[in-house]
Amino acid sequence: MRHKQFETHCHTAETSRCGVLTARQIVDGISRAGYAGTFVTDHFNARFFEKPGMKNLSWKAKTDRWLKGFRAAALRAKMYGLKVFLGLELQPKDSPYEFLIYGPDEKFLYDAGPFYNLQMADIYRLMHQNDYLVFQAHPYRYGLSPEDPSLFDGIEIVNAQPRHLSRNRLAMEFAFKHDVMIIAGGDVHMEEDIGKSGIMLPEDIGNVKEFIAYYKQVRRPELIVTYGA
Repeated sequence: MRHKQFETHCHTAETSRCGVLTARQIVDGISRAGYAGTFVTDHFNARFFEKPGMKNLSWKAKTDRWLKGFRAAALRAKMYGLKVFLGLELQPKDSPYEFLIYGPDEKFLYDAGPFYNLQMADIYRLMHQNDYLVFQAHPYRYGLSPEDPSLFDGIEIVNAQPRHLSRNRLAMEFAFKHDVMIIAGGDVHMEEDIGKSGIMLPEDIGNVKEFIAYYKQVRRPELIVTYGA
């Protein structure tokens, strides 16, 4: 089975306030880079859902606004025959840590409510009840260090975003010391971030459930590493 390049970590301007590229620009960029697809992992946190103008909206209306980037990317991807999967980068309220989560679909998000308000132990329990995967993103950025390994399935050992010092080597050492899953991503915000990192996936993976099943089987897939810091 042939494997193809896949981005695991990107942010759209439609949803993430740090995002510079629109969903359309991201999809166009990953197509030019030769990637087969991407996860859209916009920031899922209190700063988005509790910002001015959102207070009086229903949770469904707030979630629809959050999904704008993903939906725009999925629509654009049809032009190229690329795959766009839904993910999220969750930051628990009052926590400095961020986690890439793969598995929640739109129905889950509508039903679950603002689960970023939960403690990480409760978030992880909820994710595992639904057979989702949780990776701590850039665990050594900002002078931080990884959370308790019992609170995630793996960590991002390569974060290729060049404007932050992610200290990827420390993340790699931690992952192998604690025998956790590994993942790599471009943490795409700008044009220069596209094509820098990601993972290799079998070309027949067609949805997030198949992605999760594959990851649980291999645990440490082939990573795309063009940048390290």
